[in-house]
Amino acid sequence: MADPDITQLLDASIARVWNEHDDEQRLRAMADIYHVDARIYEPTRMVTGHEAISKVVAGVLADMPPGFRFEVTGPTLGHHDMVVTRWQGGPPGQVIVKGADAARIVDGRIHEHWFFFEPAAADAPAAP
Repeated sequence: MADPDITQLLDASIARVWNEHDDEQRLRAMADIYHVDARIYEPTRMVTGHEAISKVVAGVLADMPPGFRFEVTGPTLGHHDMVVTRWQGGPPGQVIVKGADAARIVDGRIHEHWFFFEPAAADAPAAP
């Protein structure tokens, strides 16, 4: 059975951080969701801290077409301070990137967050 308290953190991260274009609002959301020493792991880089993660999010969103949003395609599952979910992203009616996330929770916040991207279709833009 999933632990709803920790699964909500990963869902909130996608909704309130990875879809937020306003830097200040994103950082406020991160204070609620991410541990102060949070790290994200993408296939080609690792980034530490709210400010650095926020810059990654801003860059990802800037590279996407108008109306782009990430959404959880779930279910989000978690136990023993680990959470996983599946997601997709694109403008309304279109999916241009898909993947899965895993996160480790420490002190009630996301401490480590891993991103796994599905291979892009030949006609879709590459994953961020």
